[in-house]
Amino acid sequence: MADSPNLRGREVTSDYEPSVDGGSIFGSVTSSVQDHVWEFGRRYHMYKYGRYPMPNDDEEFNRETLRHLMFKELLEGKLFLAPIGGSPQKIMDLGTGFGEWAIEIGEQFPSATVIGVDLSPIQPVWIPPNVEFIVDDIEDEWVYANDFDYVHLRFVGNCIKDNSRLQQRILHRNLKPGGWVEYQDWYLQTGSDDGSVPPGYAVQKLLMLCADVFKTVYGFEPDYIGRLPAELQRHGYHQVERKVFNMPIGDWPTDPRQRTIGGYFREVLMNLAIAVAARPLVEYGMEKSEIDELVNAVRLALSDRSIHAWVPMHFVWAQKPPT
Repeated sequence: MADSPNLRGREVTSDYEPSVDGGSIFGSVTSSVQDHVWEFGRRYHMYKYGRYPMPNDDEEFNRETLRHLMFKELLEGKLFLAPIGGSPQKIMDLGTGFGEWAIEIGEQFPSATVIGVDLSPIQPVWIPPNVEFIVDDIEDEWVYANDFDYVHLRFVGNCIKDNSRLQQRILHRNLKPGGWVEYQDWYLQTGSDDGSVPPGYAVQKLLMLCADVFKTVYGFEPDYIGRLPAELQRHGYHQVERKVFNMPIGDWPTDPRQRTIGGYFREVLMNLAIAVAARPLVEYGMEKSEIDELVNAVRLALSDRSIHAWVPMHFVWAQKPPT
């Protein structure tokens, strides 16, 4: 990935419009980094071009929105599991994406200051007055104060090059004594309770390809979540906890809530296949015919209700020692 890419042949746009109404009851997104680039038929971030390989367009917004709804259904309306108390005063959402989680946590805790950080200026213009969005690379050297009660990361660690370094930075530079960090992420594998996942299952192939692409092409750590609790303990966090949910793929469960979750997840995975087909799999070196075959196979697999597959979702939280 080039730090200073040659953008000839790519369409660069600046379609983000910040608020100008300083007197509103709502705040405005504060960022001067407004450009995007169109390529591979999708829109991507311009700031730190190439740092993150997934698009930031309307189709990706739909995928992230479904994922947000899926997690809320999974947690029965909750946004987190860490025991942060009833009145946190400063909250940070790293890799905030389109900002749904940050906005909702700001509404839940109106007395708290909420900061969402992302590479793309794609968050809503009108936001609660206690929420602020900043365009930045969370792996760069930055300090947003050391008095945060809670730092949240959801589906972020798989696209980080050095999770250990980020964990140390959060501990020593961002959290106040007694503050909490929480990771919400998946392990890129499928399983089943009844052995119904067939050999060559296309969804498993998709997830394995994602893991290999993220590691070999972009230098990320797609397997970080498995070792995360031990790493947090090694860095000095305490009260490290992990909870794993087996997220159903599709609407095969008999339980209504699990069926709803599975329906969301099926659409999230289909949209993931389409998103990685646009750029990551091309940069991985796959031919268009191979990519099309994979996407079609994933579509067929996701519609097969005889396959009772799930993917493990990990929630890991830990506290900075109070003293």
